[in-house]
Amino acid sequence: MPATATIVATATPTGHGGIGVIRLSGPEAIAIGRLVFRSEIPLGDRTRYVELGRAVNAVGDDIDSALAWAFKAPASYTGEDTVEISTHGSVVVLECLVDAAIAHGATLAQPGEFTRRAFLNGRIDLIQAEAVVDLIQCQSRGSMSTAYHASCGQLSQQVQQIKVKVIQALSWIEVGLDFTDEDIDPIQQTKTLNLLAAAANDIEQLVESFESARRRHEGFSVVLLGRPNAGKSTLMNALLAEDRAIVDSAPGTTRDTVEARIIWRGENVRLIDTAGIRTDDTGSIEREGMARTWRAVADADCVVIVLDGSKPWDEDDAALLSQLNGTPTLLALNKSDLQRAMCLPPEGSVECAAFEVSALDGAGLDELSKAASGQLSRPRSGLGLGLLRQRHHDLLTGAGSSIDKAVGLISEEGLPECAGAALRDCLGAVGAVLGENVDEAVLDQIFAEFCIGK
Repeated sequence: MPATATIVATATPTGHGGIGVIRLSGPEAIAIGRLVFRSEIPLGDRTRYVELGRAVNAVGDDIDSALAWAFKAPASYTGEDTVEISTHGSVVVLECLVDAAIAHGATLAQPGEFTRRAFLNGRIDLIQAEAVVDLIQCQSRGSMSTAYHASCGQLSQQVQQIKVKVIQALSWIEVGLDFTDEDIDPIQQTKTLNLLAAAANDIEQLVESFESARRRHEGFSVVLLGRPNAGKSTLMNALLAEDRAIVDSAPGTTRDTVEARIIWRGENVRLIDTAGIRTDDTGSIEREGMARTWRAVADADCVVIVLDGSKPWDEDDAALLSQLNGTPTLLALNKSDLQRAMCLPPEGSVECAAFEVSALDGAGLDELSKAASGQLSRPRSGLGLGLLRQRHHDLLTGAGSSIDKAVGLISEEGLPECAGAALRDCLGAVGAVLGENVDEAVLDQIFAEFCIGK
């Protein structure tokens, strides 16, 4: 496998300066690195030691001062000889350095190629490889924690423990079949069923973590719902501290959903303003806007019903509450800067918490956002672990079904020999999660999500 050259350039927040990094990996990485980087002590003579030198182009001309370091196989990210050269952040310098590496025999990396090589060389499993791109794409501390723990192998350890339990149960079944003409003895059968029950429980917890972990990664949905002119758009702008939604005194200004992202208590939240809900006859545009509102509500993790606190409570407000069907809900009594006219129904008839807020002067917004954040469902498994990938969810769901089938064959039908086949199906699914015997097409699909340089 030839050395691979790639370019990773990062800039400072002001856009001035910054650094660029060229990475080479493969059997010829150090040899090519010495041709494009010159230092007093040749690159690679001292591994894991930063050398100060000069980057050179394809014809040997100096183009920049640079730092470089080498890692010898297998003690590198990819498990191969690896070189990294750090230059100033000039795109021209980086392009010249990559061209020089290619001229000396390197090939340009494909998206995710370094992580793919790390997987193929056994440095990481497929769960960890996928977690790399999840970590890159994370937009909040919460999703960062989930992706980081997976990248460090903690999710892999949980899946490996499931595999160990299933293998042990399968071995007990096969021993019983090999050394007796009778079914598994009662004691061994009990041990086998208990072990399978533990494996099934572990799988169930991971599968149940998928929805909340995925939502956490993609962004929890908090929907602002209310009647026209209740101040939803103004409230959204106040929560975001920016003018994101159009505000006007005329009712019905918002005809479509308006979405923006915000971080609440370390969680990535998609805050969604919606078209006002009214019961009287409306035009086709407003009807479509309200239809989109209800679609957003159906997918919401939390709904904030925005009420105009300067107006009395009426049946239309009550109608909004009646249509939420168990979605976590909060009431925001807006316009607290005006004289309060709204009196909520007697305690018990409205089960969600109410907060007096003012989108105009900011009163009560911190309490409202804190309460909304508290309604969001975090992954329940330890250390913030959870399944972020549909692939993992589907494979583990299938593995759980295979265990259920095996348990039924052992305990209900007395057919341990058939249970063994079901457990082998389970092991195949669990192994696929970890990347064992995975198809090349699956790898292509996974690593296509990566950017070049990872």
